[in-house]
Amino acid sequence: MIIRISFIYCIFSLIPFFGFAQFVITGTLRNEQNYPIDNVTISYKKIGAVAILGFARSDDKGQYKLSFKVTDVDSLQLEFNHLSYAKKNIHVANASGNYSYILKTETRKIQEVKVADPPISFHKDTLNYTVDAFTSKKDQVIADIIKKLPGVEIRGDQILYQGKAIQKYMVNNLDLMEGRYAMINNNLPADVVKSIQIVENDQPIKILDSIVFSDRATLNLELKNFTSTGTGKIGVGAAPFLWDFNLTPMTFGKKFQMLNSFQTNNIGNNVSKDLRQFYTSGLFFGGTNEAISNGPSFISLRNANTPDFEESKWLDNRIFLLNNNFLQKLKNNLEIKGNISYFNDYRKSQGFIATQFYTVDQTILTSETIDNRNRNQTFDIGVTLEKNSKNIYFKNTFKYRENWNRANGGILLNNQDQISQNRDYNDKVLYNVLSITSFIGKQLFSINSVVEKHQTPQYLIVRPGQMDRIINNGIPYEQMKQYVNFNSFKTGNNLGFTRSLNRWKVSPKISVDYNQNILISNAKLTNNGQDKDLGANFLNDVKSSQLQMSLSSGFTYENLKWKIIFNTPFSLFVFNYRQQQFESLSNENKTTFNPSSTIVYSINSRNELLLNTSGGKKIGGLSNFYSKYIINSYRSLQRYDDRLLSTNLYNINVNYNYKNLFNANFLHLSYHFQKSVNDYIFNNKIDELGQSTISVESQKNTAINHNVKGGLSKFFSEIKTIVKLNGNISLNTTDYFLNTALVKQKSWATETQFEIINNYFNFLNLEYRTNYNYAIIKLANNQENSIKSNNHFLNIVTYPLENHMISINNSYYKNNLTNQYFLDASYRFHIKKWRTDLQLMLQNLLNNNSYVQQLSTTFQLMESRFELRPRQFIISTSIRF
Repeated sequence: MIIRISFIYCIFSLIPFFGFAQFVITGTLRNEQNYPIDNVTISYKKIGAVAILGFARSDDKGQYKLSFKVTDVDSLQLEFNHLSYAKKNIHVANASGNYSYILKTETRKIQEVKVADPPISFHKDTLNYTVDAFTSKKDQVIADIIKKLPGVEIRGDQILYQGKAIQKYMVNNLDLMEGRYAMINNNLPADVVKSIQIVENDQPIKILDSIVFSDRATLNLELKNFTSTGTGKIGVGAAPFLWDFNLTPMTFGKKFQMLNSFQTNNIGNNVSKDLRQFYTSGLFFGGTNEAISNGPSFISLRNANTPDFEESKWLDNRIFLLNNNFLQKLKNNLEIKGNISYFNDYRKSQGFIATQFYTVDQTILTSETIDNRNRNQTFDIGVTLEKNSKNIYFKNTFKYRENWNRANGGILLNNQDQISQNRDYNDKVLYNVLSITSFIGKQLFSINSVVEKHQTPQYLIVRPGQMDRIINNGIPYEQMKQYVNFNSFKTGNNLGFTRSLNRWKVSPKISVDYNQNILISNAKLTNNGQDKDLGANFLNDVKSSQLQMSLSSGFTYENLKWKIIFNTPFSLFVFNYRQQQFESLSNENKTTFNPSSTIVYSINSRNELLLNTSGGKKIGGLSNFYSKYIINSYRSLQRYDDRLLSTNLYNINVNYNYKNLFNANFLHLSYHFQKSVNDYIFNNKIDELGQSTISVESQKNTAINHNVKGGLSKFFSEIKTIVKLNGNISLNTTDYFLNTALVKQKSWATETQFEIINNYFNFLNLEYRTNYNYAIIKLANNQENSIKSNNHFLNIVTYPLENHMISINNSYYKNNLTNQYFLDASYRFHIKKWRTDLQLMLQNLLNNNSYVQQLSTTFQLMESRFELRPRQFIISTSIRF
């Protein structure tokens, strides 16, 4: 209801922008000696009114310009103010005009005032948030500040501005981490940062500035000094023995930056998330902005469903992490960056899942008690060479990464069958990306190249063997083994140029992409100590390749108000596919045409509208292109039809952004429509034991999605309070095939989040947040599931004495199945001289031992229970240096 009212209000508030003309008043201001006067403040208001409606300043030529829309009066009052000249007031018609005046010299005395930086200021395209205005005594790292900023959100360590992910995170205008900014965000002391800058519509590649439009923002931290800083922490606790260690020193100089980190804990803090790469940069003319990919996983271990709240309450792990990032700025704007990291994460998970499978003619019930152990290790090393200047852009990044994942566990199926499962997954990847952009004559040329190679062996072992009626004629057997070896090589290369023609820019591009995959898999069963192959239906020996040649033209028009972008890519695909020496595809040709357009209208400095449309045909890739069965879990088989799959996809996206820095208001609204028409559908077959076989059928199906989301935030500087409201509504319809019946699924979901943070009192800070989620899913046989949750969080921080802090964190979770209340508390003593904190943390004081929730998928309703961390206490000392 709140979202609906806010949406209607914003629509009506836009009417004046489109319904009435805008008037402009210009003029020149001079002194009695006929010299121009700069920095004169010219304001306008209704005659006799107190409220100022707007203002401008004269430039160094004495010229000024006022743009306004006032509809209910015939005349306006202009006021001219300057400390060295007499104040002047005039009345002018409510229409465009030119008014020039002579100001008389007069010195005016002013009272002594204290000058402070405004909380939010704006210069050109850059927003400046003064850190001190948003800081309270409890804040330690810069993430504590960023999450409060109006217009900014942090979702799972990813930073968004006006609902869109940022494209760069910089410190003193240098990008040390190349997208792994959570490591800085969660460890950089807040008190070393002077301001947080958001650069709107930023083009980080200097040679493309004013040439290639960007609708994304860059975040930059301006430090108080070029400094060496960081955090350190040592903590121990009990129930069971607990430890928490973190040493993260950082250096941020003008030409050299470095971050080192060693962290280990078993308190439920998953520090490996700090290594997630939220963006890469450097590719132009349609290059990807994704981080290095993972090799595909064809098999999985059945895991318990984890709770949908913070990991520290349920994650039972032991993690060790090492990381180093460095940046050295050389001559001629050349930078060299490097990174090396390794982490070893061992975790336990225990839970229970009761599943209802809804088919057309019956409901199937299963239960699983799960107890798993998982060890994940990742090693990553890379080096980047980058030159970013007005004349040339060059960047080359080379990376090697290896990931090892070994997991084992036990399942008690339907309270009677004990099953063990083991999974081993290994992924080695070499990755190199090159981008060069430069002018040749008046044309801007760009070359981009990406090379990525994966080697990904994996296997699954299940004891005793399952699905005997499907794979062994109903005869029980001891063990099932599924082996998969996947190798891939892919490269993407393109050449393009841009030519300016007055306000238009034309950007043709030609690209050649190639992808080759080799997939070998076989399955065996073991009985009486003897291995037996499951036969040809379980043997994949696949070699496939895909060649894509594309020709596209981009057209861009830009002026002060409008930015219009069209892209017209045409692609020719050539496919080859061989399965067990039989070629089912030999130089098979397919073509696609996928035009897109983006229109941006800047109504004024506060309001902006964006429309994005795209459409065309997508051809399915070859990563999951296999026609023989793979056992992908202890109770599931899957295979694909050996033909090319295609989807006709249509997208419309409308965005509205509003910001008012004087009132510290930020608003964003968006509507997204997507329609996809597939020439295939997955055929799911579920037997009475809940065991499934998944294949692909040549059956057309349609999926439609509507999504409306928005966010509103405001900072009340007088009472140091931040208020944020975010909402999301989605409606989906799709077809699915279950046990030979074609069924249409409909779902409706809404999500609302409200947050208020108050830092007004010196002795008290309050934070309150609530989430409300509601979803309805309509399934086969007129079944309907509704899932609700309403969570509340109240954090109370008080300072009874100087340098003493007591924090009480209250969490209340309510869903269809349960209500649970969590209570955490902490005490902190700050030693100011040493920048050190002594802290006692008490977690899960009520000793909640499990969490119950409900989840729904296409044709399943799951009720799950997950074991939580027990009550625990931790004593720690931390230092900011």
